[in-house]
Amino acid sequence: MKFLATYLLLLLSILFSTDLIAQLPANQDNKASLRKAYYGGIQIHTGGWGATFTYSKFNTFKNKRTLSIELVSMKNGKEFKRSATNDETAKGYFYGKLNNLTQLRLKRGTKKIIYEKLRKQGVEISFTTKYGITLGFLKPVYLEVLKLTANQRVETVSEKYNPELHNINNIYGRSSNLSGLSELSIIPGGTLSGSFIFDFSADRKKVKSIELGISLDAYYKRLPIMTQIQNKFLYPSAFINFQFGKKTL
Repeated sequence: MKFLATYLLLLLSILFSTDLIAQLPANQDNKASLRKAYYGGIQIHTGGWGATFTYSKFNTFKNKRTLSIELVSMKNGKEFKRSATNDETAKGYFYGKLNNLTQLRLKRGTKKIIYEKLRKQGVEISFTTKYGITLGFLKPVYLEVLKLTANQRVETVSEKYNPELHNINNIYGRSSNLSGLSELSIIPGGTLSGSFIFDFSADRKKVKSIELGISLDAYYKRLPIMTQIQNKFLYPSAFINFQFGKKTL
């Protein structure tokens, strides 16, 4: 009986100590899962630059759903900046340019982790695909034009660019960037992108990443950006995003 009592006490002490050990928090596994992330930053692409913002949420451990908004400028590859005078106060302009194009992209997509961060100083690599709508905002180009007044004096007047009236002999320079805002036109289209994201933040609650990818914007008609050329309705570009943000529960 004494042996049996000793055996039972030993068994109970082992079970009790094991139960206590099992309840101790682990260094990594018991950290609260950060399911959401908010991050934004600057985009530089082959046709201009802009700003981005993204919200992501875990769908599964390695897959996330994303919602993004991007506001970027888009130039035509045929643009050539020039100055018509020797006056240093005159602003350079793009001869033959009818409209400035700015794009507002609204996207949803998926983000898949393909390489997990193994240590604090490591890098997490993800691949993301996004699709959605794009709104092309066209703002007419206004120029400072030389005009001869009734008393035979030459003055500068701000006018919307008209290729039939304005040429290199009477264009003084570009008008204010605010000129033409009241005449904005909006052209709807679609957008698609794919990219790799490299997150190198040492803090698990923060986002510090670089995103490299390609994007395509498509419109239902050719956008009137330049004169004397066939304008495009497809706008492909390669881009790099510098992104910062935070992760939450």
